[in-house]
Amino acid sequence: MVAITYGVARVPAARNVERARSASPRQNIVGRIFTAIMEARLRQAYREIARRAYLFDNKRVLRGR
Repeated sequence: MVAITYGVARVPAARNVERARSASPRQNIVGRIFTAIMEARLRQAYREIARRAYLFDNKRVLRGR
């Protein structure tokens, strides 16, 4: 990347780095909705596993079968 300045008022480099860190890229609305749906389904799956944990045979799980 190349930066060219033409003698205009310069901003210290530290301020540019700080501004670049604070500006996080945002997803569009479809991406945010899709991410929210995926996270909700993952939480639902964890709840179902926790609800039926008594059905799992711990010995088989530990042996890898």
